[in-house]
Amino acid sequence: MLKKVYNSPTIMSWASNFVRFGSLIFVIPLILTAYSEIEQSLWFLTSTIVGFALLADSGFGSVLVRAVAYFYAGSETIPKTKEEYENKEEIKNASPNIPKLIDLLTTSNRVYLFLGMLVIIMLMTAGMAFVWNVMKLSGHRFDFWLAFGLMVPYCYVTILTVKWSSFIRGLGFVAMEARVNTILNVVKIVLFIILLLLKMKPAALIAVMFAESIIKIWYLRVFTLKWFKKNNATIRDTYYFNKEIFWSIWPATWKLAGIFWGNYLVDSGNSIIIAQISDTKLMSSFLFTTRIITFVRSIAQTPFFANIPSLYKLAAQKKLQDLKARSSEYIFVGVFLMVLACIILVLFGNWALQFLDTTTRFIEPWLFLLMCLTILLDMHSSFHGTIYTSTNHVPFLIPSVLAGALIVGLGFYVLPLYGLVGILMVRFLVQFSFNNWYAMFLSLRLLRWPWLNYFYEVPKFGILYITKKSKEFNPIRKR
Repeated sequence: MLKKVYNSPTIMSWASNFVRFGSLIFVIPLILTAYSEIEQSLWFLTSTIVGFALLADSGFGSVLVRAVAYFYAGSETIPKTKEEYENKEEIKNASPNIPKLIDLLTTSNRVYLFLGMLVIIMLMTAGMAFVWNVMKLSGHRFDFWLAFGLMVPYCYVTILTVKWSSFIRGLGFVAMEARVNTILNVVKIVLFIILLLLKMKPAALIAVMFAESIIKIWYLRVFTLKWFKKNNATIRDTYYFNKEIFWSIWPATWKLAGIFWGNYLVDSGNSIIIAQISDTKLMSSFLFTTRIITFVRSIAQTPFFANIPSLYKLAAQKKLQDLKARSSEYIFVGVFLMVLACIILVLFGNWALQFLDTTTRFIEPWLFLLMCLTILLDMHSSFHGTIYTSTNHVPFLIPSVLAGALIVGLGFYVLPLYGLVGILMVRFLVQFSFNNWYAMFLSLRLLRWPWLNYFYEVPKFGILYITKKSKEFNPIRKR
């Protein structure tokens, strides 16, 4: 029983995220009480900076997971287009294609050297511009600039970690990676609590994050190389560049890069805009609310994204009925958790904050609900977009970039006129006009899944899945 839990991708990924929940319970209250509003704003803005740095990945991480899954399933090639995917024969040899996996690893080694340098350039230019207003409002405090300086090597190591994480996930070791994240997050939370009780500033917390990133990349690298060694694989040239593999993943990569940039502006555009205002109370409240909702979303989408390698494998083998059933289970659980968490936060969030010695609050309930609805629809469309891109066809580039540009551009325009409600409505209307339903349309068409059947089968499979899992982990069931 324990072994089954220990090796379950979904459960271990949830465990990793629920350990992060400890950050909400123990760390966030300390930050709200120990830090001033401007210090809170800097700390909550760090997630926006990290997200910006990860844009340097340019889609390689996601494509790498899919490529590893294909070669691990025994494929000789990776389809470049949807047409190649549809014309591709079913994989009959299920044993891993070790030579292709080696070439994929060495090719990605060279790619990520370039991406690491790109991270540094991005943070020293646009990243600095993001935080300049906060630095100015703080009087250009030395510890604020030290915190930002520590963010640069932290983000550099983090982008290199994406490569090893992508390989591990593609090989199906999602549960192992989640266990590592769980252990490291527990240690990090304990250190955060100690430092906050000692009244240490954000720079000290970021130093802990940097140390954690070094330990993580070392472990994932060692684990991946040991897997190759166990499979009698010899890596002779660490930086051998296989042009055929690179050009097979490049068509999807550059499109995903544009999509990631667009999605970043969609998800973080409002935070970037709010970080430029002079009202530190509104800034800290909005960034705090955004951090909490983002965490809730990460918990809700864990079942789906923790099982991406298995879904990609079903797509590679063209087992569409199994793919529909499995994805239905994860989609239903994700939507259910998101709705439940948002209702609880709207009803009891500010009530709970009253017990803390802080003026920071969630934004007004009706604006909070608007944010929750927007993110719920975005999360749902991301599920379908991920399923559809298993074909290596990525048609979401222009919609994502256009949406991101509109949200940021119109956001700066409407903020002085309509305030917070203006930028929230801009994001909702822009996304709802196209992106929230386009990915779903393509995904259902790929799976030959009628809309009415989809809205019936997702809750059906989802409820059956929850019922099954609850019985499996019922401690009083008969043995």
